[in-house]
Amino acid sequence: MRQALARLLQTGTAVIPHSNRQQLGLVACTSAQVLWHDNAEQQRCFSASISTATSSSQRGTAATMHRSAHPAQLPRSTWHGLHGVPSAAAPDEHPGQCREKHDQHEHHSHQPSAEATHPAVATAGIDGNEDLTEEEKASQLEEAHLAESMERLIMEAYKLLQQGDMQQAESLLQEGSLALDQGMGEGMGAGSTTHPRQAEILDQLSLFQFLQGKLREAEVSARRSLAVIHNHFELEDPAVGMCELRLGTILFSMGQYREAQTLITESYHGLKAALGDAAQVVGESQYYLAMGSLLAADTEDAIAQTDPMLMQGLRNMRANAGAGPLLVQTALREHNRLVDAELTSQNWDKAAWLFRQEIRLRNGVDPASQDLSLLLYQFATLQYTRGLYDEAEALTQFSLDIAKSVFRHDENQTMLRKHRLGTVLDCKGNPEEARQLLTQSFNHFDKRLGPKNPLTGEAQFALALSGLRRMLQARQSEGGLDIYSKVLAPQQQQDLMQQMQKGLQAMQAGFGADHMLVKKALTDYDDTASALRSV
Repeated sequence: MRQALARLLQTGTAVIPHSNRQQLGLVACTSAQVLWHDNAEQQRCFSASISTATSSSQRGTAATMHRSAHPAQLPRSTWHGLHGVPSAAAPDEHPGQCREKHDQHEHHSHQPSAEATHPAVATAGIDGNEDLTEEEKASQLEEAHLAESMERLIMEAYKLLQQGDMQQAESLLQEGSLALDQGMGEGMGAGSTTHPRQAEILDQLSLFQFLQGKLREAEVSARRSLAVIHNHFELEDPAVGMCELRLGTILFSMGQYREAQTLITESYHGLKAALGDAAQVVGESQYYLAMGSLLAADTEDAIAQTDPMLMQGLRNMRANAGAGPLLVQTALREHNRLVDAELTSQNWDKAAWLFRQEIRLRNGVDPASQDLSLLLYQFATLQYTRGLYDEAEALTQFSLDIAKSVFRHDENQTMLRKHRLGTVLDCKGNPEEARQLLTQSFNHFDKRLGPKNPLTGEAQFALALSGLRRMLQARQSEGGLDIYSKVLAPQQQQDLMQQMQKGLQAMQAGFGADHMLVKKALTDYDDTASALRSV
């Protein structure tokens, strides 16, 4: 068993590049600190929990494998839970005692202890324990080696995660799970072992798959992890709560809301009672509880009332030194999925309410990010198509201001926002500035993307529409067109209409006939043509 796991770890300790740590918001941390969660109280609770099952496992009898075993009976070990952050736990510490002891451990170092990383140290007292048989001593030593192997494997996976190689990290955990099955599954192959260490690996594997959006694979891993945990722990144990949380978040992402809500609710109450409000997993469960309430919200006030729970949940998740940024990114991804669902259903009001909430959340997490700039642009486009031009202008300008900073080397992004601003200003009756912006965007997209690109087509359509609107205004003015303009007007009008048709064709081909921008363009085309015929 140890040999199989050792082969997985022959690469040794990986070095986290500074640029990658900076991208994850981890510049201030050393590579060792990154791998150890800041919440020592939570670590001790899970360490006590896993010790129960591993001690029972090494004795190997059915009677000692039941879920009512008491953590105080057992030696030190580790439980990574959802974080990949191993730590040592006092052997006489019950999960329920963790909160009482928090103050005296508040400034405890979060580096790995010798007992957590070196099995020889962790088992130094085995030979001196006259109550153990030689077979039991050998079993405990084997368990200590297994604990170290699992700990190193998960740490290596997190190093790969921080290097940006999540696929390789996932593969490493999959190989570790298979090695456990082969070494402890009595030759029965994958899925055969119910050793509690398997729950650790599967829990981490489900998290990594969830972060990548591999929801089906994540569900399989999470369900098996929870099933293994149920064999060893009472329902109120934090280890159970953490596995329930992971499965619940995965099911929520898959749209299986009923089962997800049950699991997340149970995990929230259990983890809060064991770990307190500040724990990262409590924040994550709180976040997804609030997300569940958004499904039934039917007013903007009802949605806004969930802001405090969502924001606190994001803060708690971000405190996870190992996967915090990715947990936050995934949580916001799930909120954006709710926005997309309302857009697909053409429930424009609720989509707008959720857009505004997500802007508040992203602005609270990172007020100058590319994601926020994109979200603002998307919402501006929605409001533009709905004819809400004042809000669309403010949103586009906000998005453009951020884009000028975060997309300094990507002119396409800033031009896209200038283009949208031009379309909005033209609808607001500011043709001069609109025409200047739209001319820039058309020339840019025509050169960079080609005439058949839908963005080029929209710019071409908007420019022609602006010209027709100016012609219409001149006709409707008190003096009307002068003689020279009257002579040229029919040909100019025909040319502009042809440009609009050409641009509209590119939009329909690229965006699709049902796209909201295409529908708005068709409405604007018909309205302008009708107005021209009436004067």
